Amino acid sequence: MLNFSKGNSKLSKDTLIFNLPAGKTCPGADKCLSTAVADQNGKRRIVDGPNTEFRCFAASSEVQYDGVYLNRKNNLDAIIDALAEGNCADLINSELQNALTRKITKIRIHESGDFFNAAYLQAWIMVAQNNPNLKFYCYSKNLPLFLNLTLPDNFYLTASYGGKFDHLIDEGFFTRYAKVFMTADDAIAAGYKIDVRDRSCFEDGPFALLVHGTQPAGSDWGKASRMNRKIQKELVRN
Repeated sequence: MLNFSKGNSKLSKDTLIFNLPAGKTCPGADKCLSTAVADQNGKRRIVDGPNTEFRCFAASSEVQYDGVYLNRKNNLDAIIDALAEGNCADLINSELQNALTRKITKIRIHESGDFFNAAYLQAWIMVAQNNPNLKFYCYSKNLPLFLNLTLPDNFYLTASYGGKFDHLIDEGFFTRYAKVFMTADDAIAAGYKIDVRDRSCFEDGPFALLVHGTQPAGSDWGKASRMNRKIQKELVRN
């Protein structure tokens, strides 16, 4: 059984969200690479990648909340089993139908996690093709998977800066992309519009995200994240 969640403080209640464990399923992550790791007693801690500048907020949530960690772990276990059995698209589609309500119009794939291989991505593409009345959208750093790939009209990819394959964005393969900034002033100075509600995921061109979530103690990114809380609340209201 797969776990979907409905909306959150940023996203409207017309959005279903599907998540996998952060870091563990993110082969393209670099500057944001963080993973929740459990020891033999079940106690969890954050492990940052060698080039981490700012922590993935999703990994921090997995350390803080048992339910979040377990739901994402269970999702990954079920997906891996379904891939091995060759019925991943069927599993996702069946569980999606169970989670849908009349108000749901959008599916966010991976507020946490990413497409960790081509077969898994293809499963989601098949699900989107089978549900043309829904909008499926995602951010991804595993950009080579999308090269020379034709996505359904209702499948919206935003390339995510800060990964191992940023050069593919720089070379023009992806024109809709998001970049994380430390402050709103930094984003505006660089010429980016700021998005906190995923509206830009359905539009052309780049946009900015502000760093948020728990960051390393004493870091500049941590100070910025705390300052951004009020800014993001104001932007969400607008």
